[in-house]
Amino acid sequence: MKPAEKQIVKINQPETSLSTRLIIHGANNQVCINSLGIAKEFGREHKSVLRTVNELIADATISRHEFVPRTYKKRGKEYPCYELNEAGFLKAMPFIGGRKSKEGQKRLVDEFLKVRKLLDRQAKERETLAYQVARLSGKDSRGILTDAIQAFVAYAKGRGSQNADRYFSNITNAVYKAMLVIEPQATEVRELLTAIQLSTLGTFELIAAQVLTVGMEKQQPYKDIFQSVKNTLAGFVVERTNPLSG
Repeated sequence: MKPAEKQIVKINQPETSLSTRLIIHGANNQVCINSLGIAKEFGREHKSVLRTVNELIADATISRHEFVPRTYKKRGKEYPCYELNEAGFLKAMPFIGGRKSKEGQKRLVDEFLKVRKLLDRQAKERETLAYQVARLSGKDSRGILTDAIQAFVAYAKGRGSQNADRYFSNITNAVYKAMLVIEPQATEVRELLTAIQLSTLGTFELIAAQVLTVGMEKQQPYKDIFQSVKNTLAGFVVERTNPLSG
């Protein structure tokens, strides 16, 4: 069964005051920031931030557990960057410099602390019976949707789609977008949800699975089926909430 939740999800919305430069990994409750975000916050060129981080990695100031090499695309080309966890960022912070270094340090430290507080609250939520029940139920709905997406991908490929595999992430994102404001960026979003949010998510997943299944049974064009999924989800009026504040 192909996973559909490992991509980084980012939906920009004004409803939250959290920094969009932070990245939350729900599987291990780790909060990170990449070197591009640091460069912008500190008012320094990214190549200079990279050079500083490289030096700190080389002399072991930043350990191998505190960073991950990443890449980003700009004008069709791929360039290197780093993703630093809280410890890696705090160690790098005094060495970054830049015209906005003081403001950047204060803003990002405040944001790290704010997100950490929300994650601690979420950890307590996971201990409740309501969360455990919703979590088990959510596994069933996610499995049903994943099976439906797999069938839909095969259906689309059989009708000439060259990029059908993208429907795993596209449909997952459509489900999340219908009910969540995902900001900061996040991976493993399901791990960040409350019991109520998990219950709502399960309902939306079952709805998406049903629309896919019915569309395939009726032999509709695959693009029309995907559009129908988006339209159906968008038709439900729900208050969209942030994974860490819902």
